[in-house]
Amino acid sequence: MHVQPGRAPSPRDPGRPAPSSLFQAVGARVRGLRLERQLTLDELSTRSGVSRRMIALLEAGEVNPSLGTLDKLAHALGTDFVSLVAARPVAALVPKPSEEVLPVWEDGLGSTARLLASRPGAGTTELWQWELVAGSRYEAEPDPPGSEEMVLVSSGRLVIEVGEDRFSLAPGVTSGYPRTGPMPTRTPGGPASASSGS
Repeated sequence: MHVQPGRAPSPRDPGRPAPSSLFQAVGARVRGLRLERQLTLDELSTRSGVSRRMIALLEAGEVNPSLGTLDKLAHALGTDFVSLVAARPVAALVPKPSEEVLPVWEDGLGSTARLLASRPGAGTTELWQWELVAGSRYEAEPDPPGSEEMVLVSSGRLVIEVGEDRFSLAPGVTSGYPRTGPMPTRTPGGPASASSGS
């Protein structure tokens, strides 16, 4: 589900777990691309619309950024989201159990997002797998105009908020909707699993 969690507090806050080695690796890729393109932190901040502080914390591996933030940085660095966050390229037509695909996002509490497939084209097509712990909440940022999202819940219950509307999806239920504005997604009770594509 091209769901982009809201910015997590800095791990210096003792109430939150520290970001994993996943974000340290992504931070190192951001720094490497920035230096390769001879950009200062201020220049990358201006190009991406991401604060200088957030970029510095990300490069130091000290923050768990939103997927939306990473997408903005990828575009500003002249690359794509998948190349920036994937530990290795997403292979075409190579069967692989989804649990062997490394997460590209995790919240430190047990929730993960795995990018199972991504295909560029007129509009990039992505297939995601989400494992969400009880009580998880994500603040999805808008996708480009004309974007649509499809979700299939495989276990648990997922609540998607679109404007004032609330949609509760149970296992086996699928839904599609336009992605033109912010879209919080949450798990109201126990854990939930879902696959999504856009």
